[in-house]
Amino acid sequence: MERQATSLNSKNDSCGRIYLYDNVKFLAIILVVVGHAIDFLTRQDGNWAEKGLFFVIYSVHMPLFIFISGLFLKPMNKSTPFPKQKFFAYIFIGIILRIFMSVWKLILQENPAYSILDMYDSFTWYMGAMAVFIAVAWLFRNYNSKILLIIFTVIGCMAGYDKFIGDKLVLMRIFVFLPIFFLGYCLKPEQLLNIFSKTWLKILSVIAVVVIVFALFFYHDIYSYLRPMFTGRNDFNCLGDYYKFGGIVRLFCYIISGVFGFSVMCLMPNKKIKFFTAFGTKTLQIYFWHKFFLVGFEAFNVYSYIASFTGETLATAIYILIAVAITYICCLNIFSFPTKQLLAFGKQKE
Repeated sequence: MERQATSLNSKNDSCGRIYLYDNVKFLAIILVVVGHAIDFLTRQDGNWAEKGLFFVIYSVHMPLFIFISGLFLKPMNKSTPFPKQKFFAYIFIGIILRIFMSVWKLILQENPAYSILDMYDSFTWYMGAMAVFIAVAWLFRNYNSKILLIIFTVIGCMAGYDKFIGDKLVLMRIFVFLPIFFLGYCLKPEQLLNIFSKTWLKILSVIAVVVIVFALFFYHDIYSYLRPMFTGRNDFNCLGDYYKFGGIVRLFCYIISGVFGFSVMCLMPNKKIKFFTAFGTKTLQIYFWHKFFLVGFEAFNVYSYIASFTGETLATAIYILIAVAITYICCLNIFSFPTKQLLAFGKQKE
């Protein structure tokens, strides 16, 4: 199901794999792990450094991840059969992950909060959403992609007004992130690579990243409004008095995530980086396993233990480094199960 990008220069391997996208994917998954690691710290009053970092991460990490997932989905046409193996591979990965996590929480003597329909209990929504995104791309494969992108964006902007759409069956996140996935699906990796190589765009990207990071990190007044928006799971009630402007706010979030993500990709080097590039091919197994470490650390109050010796500021820095280390640990071959086996099943007969 993945597009095989054409080799454009010596910075791509002999199989035509473009290193830039592997680098971006690994950066995105590092941000995912760090964001999940410091999530519990953002629930405390006064932790503005953690909240600012969390805010910056959530504005870009999943949109970037989902965009690239769409970018490398194999183009489909009228004769393309429904990619059922790929579809069910993601469904099965999500189900297994939820079961594993529930068992792990029971072992830790915590409430597993398991639910068939709701996704509040876990982070497995991505698997279900990916399955739906693939199905939607196939279902509308014969329609004008530009018109569909506009329709999906309008739906994403309006979904927050529906109070019945939420974590049930991941519906809110599906509606919110679908236009981002579909935008990636409509583009070609090699075409983007030519755009990213332009020097003037790299300069603008540096400026954009600095401005966005500064605004999100230090402009505390927008934190309470936009944080729940960037998660993609909340309706517009989270905006309080600004509820009626929810569609505009969602569009504003799309723009921030789009500019931020584009700038990050534009600045990412298109070359093989030791201990980095190769791990961009293992992002799904990292996503699958990293939360087991973090849930265990929270259960045993690892952060509090570190803070008792170092103070909270240094403890946060250490905890972030631990999160990065977890990302690398989850790249080990032992953690390729069960995602490798299920994805291999998903590639059969395609």
